[in-house]
Amino acid sequence: MQIHKRSIHIIALVVMLCSGNIFAQDSLGLKQAINIAFSRNSQVTTLQNTYQNQLYSIDNAKGSLFPTLSLSGGYTRNISSTKGGVIIDQNGIPRTVDASTNGNNTFSLGLNSNVTLYNGFANTRNIDLEEANLSSIVYNLEAAKTNIMLNVTSTYIDILKKQKIVVANQDNLKVSIDQLNSVKVFMEVGKKTLSDVYKQDVLVSQNEFKLEASKNDVNKAKVDLLFVMNDNINREYNIRQNDINTNYSVNDLRAVVDKTSNITELVNKAKLNRAEYKSALQSIEVNEITLDIAKKNLYFPTISGSGNYNWSGDAVGNMDANRVLTLGINLSYPIFQGNSYKIREQIAEVNIKQKREDLNQLVQQITNDVKKARYDLETSFKQYEILERSLVSAQQDVLLSEESYRVGLNTLLDVQTAQNNLNSILISRITALYDFITAKARLDYYTGELNY
Repeated sequence: MQIHKRSIHIIALVVMLCSGNIFAQDSLGLKQAINIAFSRNSQVTTLQNTYQNQLYSIDNAKGSLFPTLSLSGGYTRNISSTKGGVIIDQNGIPRTVDASTNGNNTFSLGLNSNVTLYNGFANTRNIDLEEANLSSIVYNLEAAKTNIMLNVTSTYIDILKKQKIVVANQDNLKVSIDQLNSVKVFMEVGKKTLSDVYKQDVLVSQNEFKLEASKNDVNKAKVDLLFVMNDNINREYNIRQNDINTNYSVNDLRAVVDKTSNITELVNKAKLNRAEYKSALQSIEVNEITLDIAKKNLYFPTISGSGNYNWSGDAVGNMDANRVLTLGINLSYPIFQGNSYKIREQIAEVNIKQKREDLNQLVQQITNDVKKARYDLETSFKQYEILERSLVSAQQDVLLSEESYRVGLNTLLDVQTAQNNLNSILISRITALYDFITAKARLDYYTGELNY
C-alpha cells in the first residue's frame, strides 16, 4: 500500500514538472496567425485610419450641398463728446461750451444663410471624388492584407514541411540504431567484424546530427513566422497540423495542375479578383472625376444664394422694433485666375494617361507572375510524381541490401547507401509536396483567390 501511494506521488510530481513544458506553449492556427499579423501591421493600421478619415471627408463633401446657417448677435452703445462745439446764450451773451451725450443702446440679432445653387454640379462631383478615394483606400487595404496573408501562409507551410522532415529523420535514426544493434548481434556470433559496428555507429552519429539540424530548422522557421506576424520573437508555440490540407495523392495533385492549365483564364480571374488591379482602375476613375471637376470650375459659372434676417432695438425687450430681411443671388464667372483652373485640367489629363499606362504595365506583371507561378506548380508536381515512383524502388533496394548483408553477399556500406538513398527520397518527397502546396497558394495569390 505504501509503495502504491509512493508511486502515485512520483507520477504526480513528474506530471507537474512536465506540465510546465506541455502547457507553456500555445497552439497557433493559420487563421489566428493571419489575424495577429493584420492587427500588428503598421500599413494595415494606417490604411484603416485613413479609411475612417475618408468617411469624414465624404460627410464634409455632402454637407457642402446644404445651406449654411449662422446666428449672430451684438450690442453697441454710442457715447459722443464735442469740445467747444455748442453755443449757448447766457444773459444775452453768446458762449461756446463743451457738450457730451450718453448716446443710445443698440441690441441686434441676426440669422445668416448661404448656399451654392449651381456650379456646373462640381459640388456633387466632389462627393463622387471622395467616394472614389474611399474605394481606392479599400482596395489598397485589401491588397496589403492579401500580401500579409501570403507571407504568413508560406511561412506556416514551411514550418509544417520542416516538422515533417524532422519526423522522417527520427524514423531514419531509429532504423540506423536498430541496424547497429543487429550488427552487434552478428558480431557476437562471429558473422561480422567489429569494423562494421564502428561503421554503423558513425552512421548513427551522422543521423543524430541530421535530426538535430532539422529540429533547428523548425525553430528558425517558427521565429520567421513570429517576425512576419510582428509578434513577440521569444514566444513559444506549437503549429496546428490540420489547418492546411496535406493529404494529397498523385491523382489529387494532377487534378489541381489540370484545373489551372489555362493561363488566359487565370489572368482573367486575376483581373476580376486582384485588389491591385481594382485599385489601378479606381485610380483612373479618381483622375477622370478630378478632370471633370476641373472642367466644371473652368467653364461653368457659380451661382449662390444668400439670406439675412436681422432684429435690432434699444433694449432686449424691444428687439423687434427694427426688422430687416435681405435676400440675394450672386453669380461669379472665372475670367482669369492665373490659368490655375486650366493647369488643373491639364494635370488631370496627364495623370489619366499615366494611370492607363500603369494599368497596362500591371496587366503585364500579373500575366508574368501567373505564368511563373503556374510553371512552379507544374514543376513541383512532376518532381513529386517522380519521387513517388522512385520511393518504391528505394524501399526494395533497402530490403534486398539488408537480406544480402545478412547472408554475406554484400557489405554494410551497401546497406547504408540504400538506406541513405531511401531517406533522401523521403525528404525530397516531403519537400516536393509542400513546395506544391506553397506554389498553389502563390498561384491563388496572383489570381486573387487566396483566402483562409
